[in-house]
Amino acid sequence: MERGRRRSAVRMMDALRSEGITTWFDLGLMLDRLRDGRRTPSLGFEDDFDAFAQHISRGVGFVTFHCSVDGVTVEIAKYAEAMRRILPEPRLHMITGRFDVRAEPILGSGVELHVLPEIDGFSGWHLYRDFFHRRMERGSPLYNSLILALWDDVLVIAELLGRLIERCDIRLLYVINVNSNPGNVALALALVLISEHMRIPVIANNHDFYWEGGAARQKEGGRSGPRDHFFTNSHLGEVFSIIQMIYPWVARTWISANISRHQSAQLVRRFGHNPANVAELGTAVDTALYA
Repeated sequence: MERGRRRSAVRMMDALRSEGITTWFDLGLMLDRLRDGRRTPSLGFEDDFDAFAQHISRGVGFVTFHCSVDGVTVEIAKYAEAMRRILPEPRLHMITGRFDVRAEPILGSGVELHVLPEIDGFSGWHLYRDFFHRRMERGSPLYNSLILALWDDVLVIAELLGRLIERCDIRLLYVINVNSNPGNVALALALVLISEHMRIPVIANNHDFYWEGGAARQKEGGRSGPRDHFFTNSHLGEVFSIIQMIYPWVARTWISANISRHQSAQLVRRFGHNPANVAELGTAVDTALYA
């Protein structure tokens, strides 16, 4: 049996709506409460691995911004195949904001597709430009309005995903790049809240992080980088601290699976992650498929 039953999406939404988030400071304080007020351990499984594998097999949800003919989709196909080898007849779900039909042969059969346009990322997320391409000042119109728009988005996405998780009986979320590259902050935040309120374990698969090639590198080497725009509003601590907290989230129920040892070392040494919750999962090429 799991220690601590999963809460319903309805209860989660009631709790989130009661938060009354209207300022960046409100949001930061709520995340602090979630992070610091957990029971220890917050989630457990009181049986062996085979029983756990059977439990997880009821539903695994892969989550990413979009699927197309690209490297991320190729990797997801490999993760799905790995799940089939490890778990007994798993029910696999692909949850994405946009799906290119040309990706169907890559993803393969046996994966149920769910397209939610609200979780699309980067230029496909309507608040992306406001977050990372417009400089805010404390108390400015954009500063005051963006937190309200963000929280509205979080509530919409949390409810959509929460209902989907319940309907499909998803018991493990496998998120790809969503909580490492800020393509949709509302989605990243909603996943944090879902995992905490509904007691869902998460594997956060990170191919790259926002600080790699961003302003952090610029400070170190004096060169501009392709991800500098993520630091546009880093001068506002109450805004940028949200990014720092959820990319990726620190919790015993989250595993950060990175593609390099350097990334793992950064999470542990620079951001204080527990080494037990950090691992490497490198990319690979299926030579038989591509022959």
